[in-house]
Amino acid sequence: MDNRNVRITSEGLTLVPYTKDYVETYHKWMTRPDLLELTCSEPLTLEEEERNQKEWLESGDKMTFIIIANGTPVGDCNVFLHDEGTSAEVEIMIAELSARRHGHAQRVVIYLMKYVLETLPGVETFRAKILCRNDASLRLFKKLGFVLERKVEVFEEEHYKMERSDAMRMCREAPCCIDL
Repeated sequence: MDNRNVRITSEGLTLVPYTKDYVETYHKWMTRPDLLELTCSEPLTLEEEERNQKEWLESGDKMTFIIIANGTPVGDCNVFLHDEGTSAEVEIMIAELSARRHGHAQRVVIYLMKYVLETLPGVETFRAKILCRNDASLRLFKKLGFVLERKVEVFEEEHYKMERSDAMRMCREAPCCIDL
C-alpha cells in the first residue's frame, strides 16, 4: 500500500503520508503516557521511530497518514490489511489536545475509509480494536455505525466492524479530494 504520493484534503483537514519530516513530531507525541496507554504502544527512541517510519512508508500491508488541521500536525491515522487484504483495520489518534472535540476524528476516519474503498477493491470489512477504557474512540466508532463484533477480555479491548456496503453508504457523500 504505497501512499507516499497521496494527499486527502477537505474542510481544513489534510492527510499526508508519514514521512521523515514528521518523525520528530510523532516521536514527541508518543512520549506522552496517556497516548502510549490509549494506543497500547511502547516508548521508542528517536532512532527506532525513524526505522518505524521508513518501514511503514514501504510496507505492503499498512499505511500511516499524518493529520494536518489548519496547517498544523495534530495526529495520525492508520490502516492495516488483514485476511489476505479483505479486512482493513482502522486506527485514529488526535494527539494534540487543542485539536480534540472539533469533529476531526470522525471526518478523518470517513476520509480514510473512502480512500480504502476507492483504491483497495478487495476490502470487504473494516475493523477497529479499541481499549475498553478509551471512551472517546468507543463513542466515535459507534457513532459512525461500527457494530460490536466481540470483547477480548484478556486485552481489555472491544472489536468493532463495518461491512463494505455500509462503509460505502457512509462515505458516499464525504466531501474530500483524494490526490494520488
